[in-house]
Amino acid sequence: MLVLGADQIRRLAPPRRVIEALRDVFRRGGVVAVRTPSDMPGDAPDRLFVSMLAMDRVGGPVIKLLTIQPENRDKGLLTVQGAIVVFSESGTPLAILDGTVVTHLRTGAASALASEYLSREDSSHLLIMGTGALAPTVARSHCAVRPIKRISLWGRRPERAAETAAAIRDLLPGVDVAVVDKADQAVASADIVSCSTSSPTPILAGKWLKPGAHVDLIGSFQPTKRESDDDVVRRARIFVDTLQGALHEGGDVVEPLARGVIDRSRIEGELADLASGRVRGRATDDEITMFKSVGTAIEDLATARMVVEAVVSAG
Repeated sequence: MLVLGADQIRRLAPPRRVIEALRDVFRRGGVVAVRTPSDMPGDAPDRLFVSMLAMDRVGGPVIKLLTIQPENRDKGLLTVQGAIVVFSESGTPLAILDGTVVTHLRTGAASALASEYLSREDSSHLLIMGTGALAPTVARSHCAVRPIKRISLWGRRPERAAETAAAIRDLLPGVDVAVVDKADQAVASADIVSCSTSSPTPILAGKWLKPGAHVDLIGSFQPTKRESDDDVVRRARIFVDTLQGALHEGGDVVEPLARGVIDRSRIEGELADLASGRVRGRATDDEITMFKSVGTAIEDLATARMVVEAVVSAG
């Protein structure tokens, strides 16, 4: 059985390759995905153990086991950690992959795939709100699909923001990367606003968004947490990674739906609809679009299989 670590996976899974793997699996359909979050015991809040299983008729099952422990941030440890097991059609375990790096890669790729359908083609200014381990991958993924020349980075901890900005510069040497301290001003000039935080309350106000902006919401994967306020969902055309996940765990849509700020008809489609052409993406240059993701095992299946196939092909 193969055991694939983070560095090997990164070499085999550049952003464009992961994006295309996701596009193919969402376009093809037929994947059964089951996500089971469970509260973990302990004194710290918001600790989760998540099992994410995906199966289809093309190959064997793929399952990811994930821990989410926000208190790790203060210990200098990763908040999200996990492992992925890929099985053959006959049920034989083929490989174990570093689930953390796969999660980062496929999450960034899902946002970039959505951006291809929803952001303006000439988008050149990306704002990332959040300075966690996911931020550099999100930056690299968005730059793979749009002509990003400038990346602004906003976070609550200046020292962490500086470290994350340096990591992004290393990945994208031709892009201007700067830390900003005024979120409203940065949002007002950004073509794409990507939020990946653990904030329980909104950090993004809809009134700050300029016409034509695209909003990418990655954090708040619990129904009681939000990164965007009511004005964002009121102003935007709304899309999600999967309806099954977003309508149960995506606080940015669950909470405004529950209070009647928006109704179910405002969610126009999911990634599969965009990838297959069943639903139209961006229609005008001035409209505001929003993509809410909570993560799906479909993305893990596509990414993990692609990596394992690359290893087998290489001999």
